[in-house]
Amino acid sequence: MIERLKDIFKGLESAHGITFKTQEIRHDGKNEVRVKTIREPVTNELWEKHLKGEEPGLGIIPINEDNKCQWGAIDIDTYPFDHLKLIKKIREKHLPLIVFRSKSGGAHIYCFVKGFVAASLMRQKLQLMASALGYAKAEIFPKQSKIMAEKGDVGNFLNMPYHGGDRTVKYAIDDEGNSLTIENFIKLYDEYVLEVSQFKDLFINKKQEKIKEEFPDGPPCLNTIIKNGPIIEGNGDVAASGRDNGLFNIGVYVKKSNPIGWEDKLEDYNTEKYIKPPLKSTDIQRILKQLDKKDYDYKCKDKPICNFCDERLCYTKQYGKGGDVRMPAITAIRKYESDPPIFFVDIDEETVEVDAPTLHDHEKFSIECMTELGMPLIPVAKLVWRKQLASLMKNMATIEAPDDTKKDIQLKELLTTFISRDGKSMEDVLKRKPYTQNGVSYFKFKDFWAYVIKQKTWSEKKYPKNKTIRLLEDLFNAKTDVVKITVGKEEKSVKVWTVEKIEVEKYIPKRIEKKPAAFE
Repeated sequence: MIERLKDIFKGLESAHGITFKTQEIRHDGKNEVRVKTIREPVTNELWEKHLKGEEPGLGIIPINEDNKCQWGAIDIDTYPFDHLKLIKKIREKHLPLIVFRSKSGGAHIYCFVKGFVAASLMRQKLQLMASALGYAKAEIFPKQSKIMAEKGDVGNFLNMPYHGGDRTVKYAIDDEGNSLTIENFIKLYDEYVLEVSQFKDLFINKKQEKIKEEFPDGPPCLNTIIKNGPIIEGNGDVAASGRDNGLFNIGVYVKKSNPIGWEDKLEDYNTEKYIKPPLKSTDIQRILKQLDKKDYDYKCKDKPICNFCDERLCYTKQYGKGGDVRMPAITAIRKYESDPPIFFVDIDEETVEVDAPTLHDHEKFSIECMTELGMPLIPVAKLVWRKQLASLMKNMATIEAPDDTKKDIQLKELLTTFISRDGKSMEDVLKRKPYTQNGVSYFKFKDFWAYVIKQKTWSEKKYPKNKTIRLLEDLFNAKTDVVKITVGKEEKSVKVWTVEKIEVEKYIPKRIEKKPAAFE
């Protein structure tokens, strides 16, 4: 069973994700959770603990080191959610998808392939299916088409189903809405898993390509909606804001495609084929006046069209958003826990690597995007940028970094190497060398600092002299002392730093407790 699940959900081999509860309590009384990426292989033992329900839960990264994947998912984060209604829509459209209940009650919609395909192709197909189902804004996994593996990036993981085995709340659902055991899920998987050739042929249908569009060369959202039937008042999947919004967007298309005589053309669309029931004459006149005042664009963020958006395709259409310049969308941030930390930011399907100051400053970040990806960003106000960062960082995953990227390990290596350059007597301290006697090493800080700077591995900007001294005190119990050193016939009092050499050799980083501020 474990081997089969491991094979079905195969992804990145060198790392996996974990989700664990914290001691923090949310407003609904539940524990806050944190996510972390561990740079260790996915093993049978991890799957075994996951199926037993042990914490933390297991997450798999779908994209592998070759930027390929054999499964992907659409993550619908909506509660409460009607899973059976979604499944019926999937089957009506003959889509090869399996629906799972997520832990929070939403849905993870999986597509499985028997071999590995390009992650970019998986994202493209899943986005088409999400748009067809009316969930164009849902998250798509894999989140990236490529990962910067050579720089330590591993992409985003998705929490695996069946945490707790058959007693889980994260299970697959059959066509009647029933929860499935692991064994029955595998049977359903065997029914819907695709051959690579079948997957590549999804949405490539020459007969369908010849079907006349209701809105030729118009936005895909309107064509998708009308293909499924008229815009109906109160249908949550189509038009929560009503027929009025629907006809307004049709009016935008009509005005773009028929600059002369568009007013009469719009009234032709106010029929039960498009709007059910048709709007009253007074409503038509109001929409006509609105559109006549200026050249409005589509209400892409509003229903009914937002759920069926295919933004990239829309910008290629003559009467879509093609007149504008499409700006890339920032979709996720991952923190690589080196010291100082590095951030991997996903923009559309690309990834840019930046440091904290660059990410914090929108102008600097835009320059980095332009340099690395050829994607400069439109300027935004500081407040807007900070809010966007706060939103993205709320669910930001962290990636473990190798020990030699941590400040305590780096400082340990610098200190031990410096001390190993031992002098023969205390007089050598005046010659810029350390001296060890009775297990205690003596040195002048300015000499150690000069050595540190010369190595060019220490972040002097982030950890200047005063901070480095504090780290020596906290991590190695370094102390100041005054020693007497004889030079010729003269005895000098010299201020030195001391470190017990044995503690450095048997180094175990100490946890630095944060001291509360006076007001805490």
